[in-house]
Amino acid sequence: MRISELKKKDYFRIGLYLVLIIVVLGYFRNTLRKDMNDFQVVHRAATRILNQENLYNFDDGHYLYKYSPFFAVLAAPLGLFPFSSAQIIWLAGMCLCLFFIMRWSKKMILGDKSPPAYLYLLTLLFTSKFIVREIWLGQTDFLMLFFIFLFIFSKDRGKEWKAGLFLSLSAMIKPISLIFVPYLLYKKKFRLIGYLAIGGVIFLFVPSLVYGFSANLNLLSGWKTVISASSPPLLTVDMNQSLFAFLYRFLTPTPYQVNLLNLNYTVVNVLIYVAVIGLFLFLLFLNHRSKFAVRPAHRPERSRRVEKNFVQHRECIEYSLLLIFIALFSPLGWFQNYSSSILAYMLLLYYVLKTGLKDRFVFILLMLSFVLVDAINFETVGRRINDLSLYCSFITFGILLVIICLSKLRLTKIA
Repeated sequence: MRISELKKKDYFRIGLYLVLIIVVLGYFRNTLRKDMNDFQVVHRAATRILNQENLYNFDDGHYLYKYSPFFAVLAAPLGLFPFSSAQIIWLAGMCLCLFFIMRWSKKMILGDKSPPAYLYLLTLLFTSKFIVREIWLGQTDFLMLFFIFLFIFSKDRGKEWKAGLFLSLSAMIKPISLIFVPYLLYKKKFRLIGYLAIGGVIFLFVPSLVYGFSANLNLLSGWKTVISASSPPLLTVDMNQSLFAFLYRFLTPTPYQVNLLNLNYTVVNVLIYVAVIGLFLFLLFLNHRSKFAVRPAHRPERSRRVEKNFVQHRECIEYSLLLIFIALFSPLGWFQNYSSSILAYMLLLYYVLKTGLKDRFVFILLMLSFVLVDAINFETVGRRINDLSLYCSFITFGILLVIICLSKLRLTKIA
């Protein structure tokens, strides 16, 4: 194509991508200067396992190693490099995982069809708060999601042993990945669950090759102790945007003074588990609606046409919700953990782009979610309002709006 043949929209697109590249490169440079605090935990564990040292040490303070011993084995090669070099390798790996997450999300929604203009860019925009924070800290969520998507595609291809292997690898990073297990039980995927269990047991005892069997048992005990001891003090901190933090902040006395009621923790814990079970049962109900969906003939032709081939993967709604639940149901669901909502946001953005904003209900809720989740931040409104938004669980509210939008698509037989 000659330069003279470029249209105005082509110039706009090229300019937009150039600005994005400049911002990203500048951001990455700044990220490396900030030391990626969470990656320091991973790198320290990698060096410790090479020296056969204890992984779980409360002297590490806030930056305790909370992953499984096997993940330290997986990360051990990074311990061979100085931190500055390992940092670059980890950053490149995070970007590669994000690339595949975006591509596989698009594949679940559109298959091999080309996406609408700006779908990738809009998805990055709507999830930028999570993605930026994830990269800034050098977190592990992208790697976890990478394995989860491999699990989904392996399962779809009938490769159940691979699916079980990939889901167990994900669980070695964050056990909350096992949230897929109840859904697999509902779908009667017993063989896959068996492979998952076998893979999990093998991975748990791989560190025995480094430490010996007895020492590995001590490591597993230390892992359990660290998780159980370090989590309770962090349940109501502002960065925690999980369902646990949401209900604790509003229903119990907290230092943030946003509580509506002063209930005791036992009552709130019961309410939390009722909410978790209720949301999961609602997901199964949505799956049931998909299984027996019958589209009424009186629907307008445009509506039927949108519904017929709207989503490539028939369980896209279910997986979108389960991925959101990973952060929502985790006791320590830091807001960057909602990078797991990439598939959900891409699905809803695709729907809005495809229908031309004709579904005002979904469009309004999606835009409100963007305001609550992404538009309100330190750079746009200042520290005081940003902190208030975290205390009031604005991000959790925004994610709940996404769940409502996804539910609407399923209940109206659109996806």
